[in-house]
Formats: sequence, C-alpha cells, structure tokens
Amino acid sequence: MENLKFVKDIESYKIKGKIAEGCSGDEKYRLERDGKYFLLRVGDKAKAAERKDEYNRLSVYVDKGINTHRPVAFGTTPDKFYSIVSWVNGTPVMDVIKKDISQNYYQLGKKVGRALRELHSCSWGNTKINWQDSINEKAALFLENYHRIDIDFACSKSAEQYILTNICLASDRPQVVLHGDFHWNNCVVDEMGHVGIIDFSGNNIGDPWYEFGGLLWALEYSDSFANGQIDGYFGTPPDGFWNVFKLYVALYAFEHLTYSDGTPEDLKNHIHNAGRMLKVFGEDFEAELPLFRR
Repeated sequence: MENLKFVKDIESYKIKGKIAEGCSGDEKYRLERDGKYFLLRVGDKAKAAERKDEYNRLSVYVDKGINTHRPVAFGTTPDKFYSIVSWVNGTPVMDVIKKDISQNYYQLGKKVGRALRELHSCSWGNTKINWQDSINEKAALFLENYHRIDIDFACSKSAEQYILTNICLASDRPQVVLHGDFHWNNCVVDEMGHVGIIDFSGNNIGDPWYEFGGLLWALEYSDSFANGQIDGYFGTPPDGFWNVFKLYVALYAFEHLTYSDGTPEDLKNHIHNAGRMLKVFGEDFEAELPLFRR
C-alpha cells in the first residue's frame, strides 16, 4: 500500500483498505477513527485546484441538508494533493437493484430524483457558460470517434441524425454546477431508506437535465427506478423535457464508445451498451417518449 505519511495526522486513522472502484485516476482509501469512517483521496498536484473546489463545495451541500460527504481536511505536497471527507453510509443503489430486479423501485427512484434536485438547487442561476458551444464540442468529438471505428449498430444512424437535427435544443438551457457522474452507483441508500450522494467528478457547469443520461445504466434492470427518479425530480416532467432527454441519451450513448480501450472484445461490449441505451427510444430511435415511460 502506498506510503501515506505525507497526509497530515494520518497516524490518528486506521487505514481499512484501498478502494478500487472509480476511474478518476486518484487513489482512494477507507479510513477509520473513533468508530467512524472516512474517505481519503490522493492524486496528482495538477488536480489540486479542481479537487479543492469540489471539497469546498461539499460544505454548501451539507449546509443545505444534502446527505453527502462532510469535508474534514485538505492539503498539498510539492507533487500531490489529498482530501479527507466523511464516509456516507449506505449500499450503492446499483447493488440494491441488482440483488432483486423483480422488485418495484419507484419510491427509491423518487428519493434519488429529489436528492438530485436539491443538489442542483444549490447553484441554480449562479453560474453560466456557453452550454450550446459545449454540447457542439461534445457532439463533434463523440461522432468523430464513432466514424473512426466505422461500425454501425442498433439505432446509430438514426441517433446521429437526431443529434445533428436537434442539437439546437441545448440552446438557452438553465445551468448549474453538475455532479459530473450522477448514476445509480454514486447514490447510496442506508437501512432507514435515506439516500446519499457520493463521488463527485469535476466542476462542470451545464444543463441540469444532462445528468439524466446516467439513468441509462439503471434502465437495463429497472424501469420503475428510472420513472421514479424523473418524477421525484420534476413531479411532472415539463414541456420539452423528452426531446432534450432524447438528445442527451444519444450523446451519452456515443460518448460511451469513447471509453473503449480499442481491443475487439472491449469495443464489442461498448457497442452493445451504446445500442442498448439508444433502444430506449425504440428499435430505430423513432419514439417520442422512451419505452420505459409508456
């Protein structure tokens, strides 16, 4: 295990183990002190400013009553940063649903949707970028990669055309500080049914509806959870939501292809996942409402 003596007061904690999950590139560890658990994150000094912003923002979320990490300590060395935050108790929603996919998870989805809404409300109207330019750049990057691999799959041509025709839907969207990686494995639920949000990723600003792309992972296992999350967030989805959601589903699916390591087996898996994501709008991406909403 990595030598962590550069972390201030690390001697006052017991290191319970290294955490393998995640793709941020940071090292993560579970710590214990006085019967309580904590999360230690260690990474390259080049990320220090971004990680410090994330760390500082946690105080805002906690003050608003959101069940998430409480900041404990942050520091830097000449080549590293580290942060210590409280551990959020609970089981990942992904594990709860996969354990028994026969159950109805609508109410759990509603709790997650409300938590996401509360998270977004902390920065509503306080931030602004050119979101249309951001989406244009994402689309260009994702579609360039799709054409580079030169493999069509379920719905891919129709989804590409939908992006090109409807990318203007990203114009004049409201903006918030995004979680950055909001999906069912970054939400936990404890024995009392309380939902917590964990593992924030970056300081991205953008359309809050963009975060619903993460629902595509849960949809493989639970339509009820997906419907609950949307209803928990909105009550009733507003006019125009489904068209924008469809655009973001298409972008999310093509983005997923960019994470392939290029080996035939890994590319096959990513193409399968992307095709499954797109099929939530029908076999040819033609439906106005996603199939789980019918």
